[in-house]
Amino acid sequence: MFRGSNQRWLLVLAVVVIAIGVPASAADRFDDLAATNTHREAIEELVESGITLGCDPGRYCPQELVRRDQMASFLTRTGSRTVSHEGVASLAAGDGVPASVTIRATGAPGGQATVSVQGSVSVYATGNLTACPCEVEAFVYRDSDDAQGPSSWAQLPDVTNGSDRSVTSLPVSWAFEIPSGATETYRLAVFIDGELAEVHAEGALTAIATPLG
Repeated sequence: MFRGSNQRWLLVLAVVVIAIGVPASAADRFDDLAATNTHREAIEELVESGITLGCDPGRYCPQELVRRDQMASFLTRTGSRTVSHEGVASLAAGDGVPASVTIRATGAPGGQATVSVQGSVSVYATGNLTACPCEVEAFVYRDSDDAQGPSSWAQLPDVTNGSDRSVTSLPVSWAFEIPSGATETYRLAVFIDGELAEVHAEGALTAIATPLG
């Protein structure tokens, strides 16, 4: 009898553990969504990813039409967003910003998005290059708080082949997370330590925002 009682308690505990471990389904979240709805699994994925929270607390409104403004929000939260820019900056004063991008993070309100900024810059110098080799630094920084990503370094060599033109190129990259819906501007900064009369930078910058979850 004692052994049978233990077996019944173990069975009860197993049922409790299973009940706790099973997450609430879309049918449990929404009073107006039947468990037999053929679209229930797809709706669960939308809810879990933060693309939609339903129409009202406890309601999904499965039979209501989607307006064009609502559709824009759904589509924005589902995928990545990319912006790019190319430009030229004079480095006569020692530094410049040849490219910048402004991007809005995708994803549901209250969530996070991963932003990846990548680019490259080429520095060109002509004329008197006796001050070189010159060290060149490039990095991406954020307008709102001046935070910056990792620096890339290269040397602008002196001219030894009879040419009056010197060139060097280097990449930049930075990845981080920002709140969904936030809009930020990122700039490609270039510094050169030599004082050259004719020097400029040609840069390109691309930012990709991807919602998390």
